[in-house]
Amino acid sequence: MTGINRRTFLGWAAAAPALLHSHITLAAVDNLGTQRFASASQAADGLFYLYLFDGLGKEVAQHLLPSRAHQIVSHPTQPWVLAVARRPGTTIDIFNYQTGSLVKRLNSSHGYHLYGHAQVTTDGRYLLTTEKKPSQENGRLVVRDIQQGFEIVKEHSTAGIGPHELRLSADQKTMVIANGGIKTKGREKINLESMQPSLAYVDIHSGELLEQVYLPPQYHQSSIRHLDISPNGQVIMAMQYQGNPGDSVPLVALHSRGEAIQTLTIPAQINGRLNQYCGSACFDSTGDFAAVSAPRGNLITLWNIKTQQFHAAIKVSDGCGIAKAKDAGEFIVSSGTGRLYTLNSQKMTRTAIPTTLKVKWDNHLSKIAQV
Repeated sequence: MTGINRRTFLGWAAAAPALLHSHITLAAVDNLGTQRFASASQAADGLFYLYLFDGLGKEVAQHLLPSRAHQIVSHPTQPWVLAVARRPGTTIDIFNYQTGSLVKRLNSSHGYHLYGHAQVTTDGRYLLTTEKKPSQENGRLVVRDIQQGFEIVKEHSTAGIGPHELRLSADQKTMVIANGGIKTKGREKINLESMQPSLAYVDIHSGELLEQVYLPPQYHQSSIRHLDISPNGQVIMAMQYQGNPGDSVPLVALHSRGEAIQTLTIPAQINGRLNQYCGSACFDSTGDFAAVSAPRGNLITLWNIKTQQFHAAIKVSDGCGIAKAKDAGEFIVSSGTGRLYTLNSQKMTRTAIPTTLKVKWDNHLSKIAQV
């Protein structure tokens, strides 16, 4: 367990008074052994792996991947997890964590590439991904029928360039898509002056664009990349600014259907340390708290959603992956340094999870449904 010593705490307080009121202490890991989490990773041998582990950091299963992956998705009715290749990768590995075997390796259609994210409908029937079609500027929402051998059955526009993370709303009919707005060639960004990120709500069956909202014009270079949906349908967004490094811009925002995007204020002392880059966004189990990672700033920001205000920032070196834990206000965090932590928003605690896994965790961490 890693403690927060007096020198470290006073250093944070001097640099960022908003941290002074966090009362950060250590807490015991509790009630996590039965929970399951998964993340892509890179091991010391340079190869890429999918790992499943419990809330105490104990390995449950592992799978060697063909390339670097981004998000891991849990199937709701089968003991499967799906590892989606990092953009511009083209593969999705479906892994059975009970048998330890590869169910199937999907390849995107010729000329298409993935954006690293996917969703599975709660009935386990459809796999949905954001992809790029060579002949069209806007991204594609691709729907595959799992019961028909993952055959592509529908394909819709995402109504924007560079779609990244996507989330299904509670009705299981509406996909919320973060259109980052960045046109790329490989991983080179080629339209930063004209980019227009958006949040799009798309009917997964008809492809109808139900609603689309944009950031204020002065923030058009704030790429909307990652998001989460609360139990009441509210969306939280994590952004990555592509403009002048000296600009001070919001990096976290909320949205509710029928309203404008509401950017959230980060205290200046904290905002200046985020390097204009936020990674994962995650609501807790209640939707009353949220966590947004800033790996380049080595901070996890915590938010009180009821008041829509910044709550605290807790230091986690290269911390990016976030998953909700069982208890209210509690999160599991993974880092590129190979560490795992529990964070508790209500108690203001950071607790290191002891683990023997010797890997560097990738950007995202997922809670796994147990079937």
